[in-house]
Amino acid sequence: MVIAVEKPGKDRILASNYRPVSLLSVCYKLLERLALQHISPTVEGLLSPDQAGFWKGQSTCDQVAALTTFIENRFQQNLKTGAVFLDLTAAYDTVWHTGLLCKLSKSMPYWFTQLVSLLLRDQCFRVHMGNDTSSWRPQHNGLPKGSVLCRFCSTCTPTTCQLHVAKNSFTLTTCLSI
Repeated sequence: MVIAVEKPGKDRILASNYRPVSLLSVCYKLLERLALQHISPTVEGLLSPDQAGFWKGQSTCDQVAALTTFIENRFQQNLKTGAVFLDLTAAYDTVWHTGLLCKLSKSMPYWFTQLVSLLLRDQCFRVHMGNDTSSWRPQHNGLPKGSVLCRFCSTCTPTTCQLHVAKNSFTLTTCLSI
């Protein structure tokens, strides 16, 4: 079940002004937490040290502090610094299940990939808004919001980019985070 929660101060008529929230069963959430607790040591060894989202003892504040320090150091050396910030709109809603499972199978234990596959298989949802409820619809892409494992999976799916800056040029390199 997905509940549509109105975004504060937005026009109620537009569907884009609602935030979808998945209501997941307690058993589903418990299974996810047990799996994540068991797999966390393996995952932490695979992630880039620059990854801060959703990990214990890490936060975006660490990223902001590191960026600020980098900019200040470059400024003191009379060097220019540029930054690019990307906001992946609807990132949870567009995750390709097959691609995610393929990526997980290359670095995670078999049992974990199979568990994620089972949790994503044959998913259906319906939307409840006010007194109205839609019919059931299949979910082919995306991850349920509110899912503990889905936050983990979202850190596995993007490509990590690093920018190497020389005196008058730069090189953008990419590598998979997992």
